[in-house]
Amino acid sequence: YQRRVRGKSEEGNKKIYEISDLAFVQWKEHMLAPLSNQVTRAVLKLIEKERNGEVVNTGLIKTAVESFVQLGLKGNAPEARLLVYSQNFEHHFLAETTSYYTSESMLFLQQNPVPEYLKKAQKRLKDEQERCDKYLNDSTRTELEKRCLQVLVEQHLEIFYSEFQNLLDNDKNEDIGRMYELVYRLEGGLKHLKQLLEDHIQQVGLKAVQSCTESKDSVDPKTYVQALLDVHRKYNDLVNKSFDKNSLFVQALDKACTGFINKNCVSEAANNTGKSPELLAKYCNLLLKKSSRINPEEEELESILNDVMVIFKYITEKDVFQKFYRNLLANRLVNDTSVSHDLEGSMISKLKQECGFEYTSKLQKMYTDTHTSKDLNDRFQEYCSANPAPNESMQGFSVMVLSDGSWPYSRPNSEFNLAPELRTIHERFSAFYDKQHSGRKLSWLYNQSKGEVEWSRTKPKTSHRFHCSTFQLSILFQFNHRDSLTFLELQTNTMIEKEKLDQYVKQLVGFNVLAVSGNGGKDTEIQLTDTIQLNLSYSNRKIRVNLALPLKSETKQETEQAHQSVKDDRMLVIQACIVRTMKSRKQLKHALLLAEVMQQLQNFQPSVPAIKKCIGILIEKDYIERLDGENDTYQYRA
Repeated sequence: YQRRVRGKSEEGNKKIYEISDLAFVQWKEHMLAPLSNQVTRAVLKLIEKERNGEVVNTGLIKTAVESFVQLGLKGNAPEARLLVYSQNFEHHFLAETTSYYTSESMLFLQQNPVPEYLKKAQKRLKDEQERCDKYLNDSTRTELEKRCLQVLVEQHLEIFYSEFQNLLDNDKNEDIGRMYELVYRLEGGLKHLKQLLEDHIQQVGLKAVQSCTESKDSVDPKTYVQALLDVHRKYNDLVNKSFDKNSLFVQALDKACTGFINKNCVSEAANNTGKSPELLAKYCNLLLKKSSRINPEEEELESILNDVMVIFKYITEKDVFQKFYRNLLANRLVNDTSVSHDLEGSMISKLKQECGFEYTSKLQKMYTDTHTSKDLNDRFQEYCSANPAPNESMQGFSVMVLSDGSWPYSRPNSEFNLAPELRTIHERFSAFYDKQHSGRKLSWLYNQSKGEVEWSRTKPKTSHRFHCSTFQLSILFQFNHRDSLTFLELQTNTMIEKEKLDQYVKQLVGFNVLAVSGNGGKDTEIQLTDTIQLNLSYSNRKIRVNLALPLKSETKQETEQAHQSVKDDRMLVIQACIVRTMKSRKQLKHALLLAEVMQQLQNFQPSVPAIKKCIGILIEKDYIERLDGENDTYQYRA
């Protein structure tokens, strides 16, 4: 009998069933069909009561739902096996769910604020997931979630977007996180939130910079950088926690920070987009330079430098930072004012990791020169000890030999007559170095040299030690044998340029070490016939007095020269990039050449007019030429 039934079934007779399947078919036709609507309505009523918070018999719901599933014949395809469940229950269940949550969400939003609705929506979505786990077939899960998201979230997106700004303004990070979790499930739902966050961070950053610069003539680098860091730190935490480090919102943070860090009221006031990298470099100088204040511990400084690198990452004109950082690093190394040589090396390594070897090659060479110079000084001390000279004092003498081209110093273009008191040891070291390194020539940078001189008198007996520049030393040494000289005599003896000598003398007059008698004064130029006198009544409670303060005009000129140097260097870098590109491509359209140059230059963003100007220069120099008949195409000339 079984073989006969199986054979007819295989022949395609769909009304032939196994005995167990036949029982289900009979049950469906004679029991379920007449009662299907009543059973479905009863089950949906129980589910509605459960949604309303009433306690119901979930076991009864589960039994009814499973009966719908079991009435699908096992021999059919998976979709066909769930046909009874889908037609008699799932379809009605999903429709009821949509209707229920549509009315509930609209009513709840009318009576409650959006943050409360976010909690409610989260709970409802969780309840429906648990409902699937308890008594619904798993095939319903995807469509149920889709329907719930549509009515609970998607239909109210405009309300969410409007409330999002309020949540940001009031730092409601938990509510922001809830909104993100809900909108995240919708395709494309996060794009608008991302734009709102980006605009908000941009505005907060601009206001932070504005507030730290109000009622101040100059911008304090520490205050400025701390304001930038505070904004980034706040919204970086928000992105990490509330937005779960989502790449869209990481991009929004990066783009907003790049915007307000590089273009803000400070850069607009200076009419210079390189103001932020300049201030960041000066802030690094404050951290890495010894000061009268208690410097932080090395570990704390390392952490602060890591924060500096966060801001550095957003700087678009990294070549400006490089220029100022190099100048300030040179001053720290030459004057031995670095708080830690290890930290100097660590900072260079951080910059190298971010921008590559070429960016830090000169910085690394400067750092290496300091160690090489220490070894050289030790050998010179040993040489002088082995070959003592009469009336020679080596106390405190040291020399730094700097690699030409790596340091931001140019060779002196004016003569200077070193004082006899300094000339002997100067000549001794020069002779020693020539023996050590034949073929090398030393160029002495007197404007970077410093020393100490003792000022003393017998009645009353007093003594002071002046820390001076080499030029100041040479001026003061002129008064070893005379109490007064004319300005012309000082200039003849020292051979310092008249304009610079005027500033150095006024500086010493300002410290009451010298006095001027004649027509010259603090605000007027000293005349050649004016007499410069040593102030024999000088007194100071300090034993050690620092006279080697930078000239104000030099400080201002250094800043201006640094920015001008950056502009000049950029023109050369752009030209080199164009030549490299054309040498590789041989021929290239104008638009493609512009795009290539902009893509390759990472340390700054070249302007189109600057690139065009460089193209013109290279055409004049015969590196490239325009193709005949095609003015928008360039050709490399070998």
